[in-house]
Amino acid sequence: MTPPPPGRVDPDLADRLTDAVLLSGLPVAFGEEGPGVRIRPARPTGDADRCAGAAALDWLPSPRLTGAAAMAEPGQSAGPAREVVGTAMLNALAEFLPAFGLETTRDGSGGELRVVPPAVPAAGLRVPPGVLVPRPAGPTPVELGMTAALLETLRRSAALAGLPLAAHLGGTGITLAPCPPGEGEGDGGAGEGAVGAGGAADIGWNPSRRLADLADSDRPEAPGAGAARAAVDAAMRHALGTALRACGTELRWLHAVHRLRAYGESVPTIRR
Repeated sequence: MTPPPPGRVDPDLADRLTDAVLLSGLPVAFGEEGPGVRIRPARPTGDADRCAGAAALDWLPSPRLTGAAAMAEPGQSAGPAREVVGTAMLNALAEFLPAFGLETTRDGSGGELRVVPPAVPAAGLRVPPGVLVPRPAGPTPVELGMTAALLETLRRSAALAGLPLAAHLGGTGITLAPCPPGEGEGDGGAGEGAVGAGGAADIGWNPSRRLADLADSDRPEAPGAGAARAAVDAAMRHALGTALRACGTELRWLHAVHRLRAYGESVPTIRR
């Protein structure tokens, strides 16, 4: 197959990247405004850099955060927050895309996160049609007892970072769950108990329904989908701990129980 001319992403690679990003539960950005993953042609770093057909990935946060960072004076939090969110999300993509059959690399300067066309075009996870199964949506955060203050903080932080917040426990995006009653912090802190007592919640991530339902099915593709779901979960929980904190949420990792817990608003916050 003839490679695409310089300055263009291999069409099959672009399709597979778009599908993998959407399966993970993340949005795809089109053009120069976020939020989401922007897929663009890789930029050669020199004459010997053969990157025809390769894609480079960027994370675009919300236009609100981008605008706040552009307007911020030195020392204000919006500029660093944009950089932290972008780095966290690119690290997450580098972690989970290989589970979809898409290998990531850094360019020669260590800057761009690149994905090259697969050597075997048919390799990688493909989701067949008809995998969705009927199931209840699950309770909303309010029905789970989340406090209004915590919900508002998480909505604001997620929106700034450009990340979707699941409307219910079975939805795609950032999920909130009550802290198990009587569970200790695991690192010397006091137990939180239920969310209503301390105003805290455990943070998780749901991929798309297509990926989750395929992983739970008895189809031949289920093991690959399960591996991809596990990779997305691990990568996104690491990214959320960094990105949401940068955008104004106080979080803590409870390593003994492997939970990411949100406690409310941090200072300083970004309110542009």
